[in-house]
Amino acid sequence: MYAHYDHDLDVEDDFWPIMGILITILSLWTGAIHLIDYLTFDIIPWWAEPFTLAPIIFLIVMKERYDSLNPLHWWPMFWGYRVRLPDREVITIRPLDQERILKQHGGMINVHIVDYETLKFRRRRDAVMFNLMHG
Repeated sequence: MYAHYDHDLDVEDDFWPIMGILITILSLWTGAIHLIDYLTFDIIPWWAEPFTLAPIIFLIVMKERYDSLNPLHWWPMFWGYRVRLPDREVITIRPLDQERILKQHGGMINVHIVDYETLKFRRRRDAVMFNLMHG
C-alpha cells in the first residue's frame, strides 16, 4: 500500500469505518435530542441540537488529559508550580513509577506529572519542599 508512488498516504484503511461510526453516534445523539426537544415544545433551535454533545466531548478530553473525570483533578489546566526534575539519577519518572510518585507527593490533588522531566505542584510549599529534598 505504501509504495513510493502513492500520493494518498494520509488515508488509512480504517478511516471510513471510523468516520461512519462517529457520524452514526452523532446522528443518534442529535435524533434523541431532537425527539426530546419535540416533546418539550421545540425549545432548542434545530442548529443547536448537535452542539449538546459538547459537554460529553469535553469530559472525554479531560479523562484523556488528566486521567480522571473528577473536576478537582483538573487544576493543572489553570495553575500550578512547575518543577524540573534534577539531572542526576536520584529520581526518575518511568511509566511504572507514576503511581508511586503520585502517592509519595500527595496524589492527583497535589501533583501532576507533565512529562518525564517535569512535575507540577498545586501549592508553592510542596514545590519548594520537593526542590529542597531533591535539588
